[in-house]
Amino acid sequence: MDWFKKHVDTVIVLTGIFSSMVWINGKFDNIQSQINDVREQVVIMKTVMIMKDVMPKELAVNNKEEIK
Repeated sequence: MDWFKKHVDTVIVLTGIFSSMVWINGKFDNIQSQINDVREQVVIMKTVMIMKDVMPKELAVNNKEEIK
């Protein structure tokens, strides 16, 4: 019990750092999902533009590696 009383400040600081890392990781996952949503919307807009002959078919990307 004496050890715990001696190091309680260190435990609190380490817990705060760990919880902030978990929170930041969740925010990065949220940003990645938003980026994926934007990519899907761009693909839809390109498809519509190609179908209405606004955008040339030569600009369409057929390879998924080029999208990344």
